[in-house]
Amino acid sequence: MGRPAHVLPGSKEPGGCAVILATVGTHEDPFNRLLQALDDLVDSGAIQEAVICQSGYCTIEAKHVECHKQLPFDALQDLMAEARIIITHGGPASIMQALAHGVIPIVVPRQAEHGEHVDNHQCRFAEKMSNRVLTVFDIQDLAGSILEYEERIANLPTTDAGPERAKIFGEKLDALCLDLLSR
Repeated sequence: MGRPAHVLPGSKEPGGCAVILATVGTHEDPFNRLLQALDDLVDSGAIQEAVICQSGYCTIEAKHVECHKQLPFDALQDLMAEARIIITHGGPASIMQALAHGVIPIVVPRQAEHGEHVDNHQCRFAEKMSNRVLTVFDIQDLAGSILEYEERIANLPTTDAGPERAKIFGEKLDALCLDLLSR
């Protein structure tokens, strides 16, 4: 029997490891809205899986989510390789890294009106990617995206943007960023 159309080539079958990974990126504004929503969903019992979050500059203390302010790149990649669901901010590198691991991410872009970024460029990028990822602009929709993950990714159009293309893109983006930072 073949792989379901919504599972990227080379990726894990749905229903693998029971871990949800969230990453808010490294931008210096807190992304408390996402961390609070995840903590509330675990607290209410809506999420039964372990949730691990690279929480960056979040200023709230999550009681039900395992938080790590910053993770070394390799540790984050290991967690992405193990996760059943990856929830990420709207940063292109994080989105592409999730895809490189064969996981269609849930993208919750940072929004300027919540003090999460300087503008809404993450919303614009997430909107452009909405045919390849699950986008959540209203945090109240996060629970549905998690609880109905398999059904929702099954409704995304098939694409040739598999893990290998995403991995190559991610590597090029990483190299470009490192080059810029070294100047």
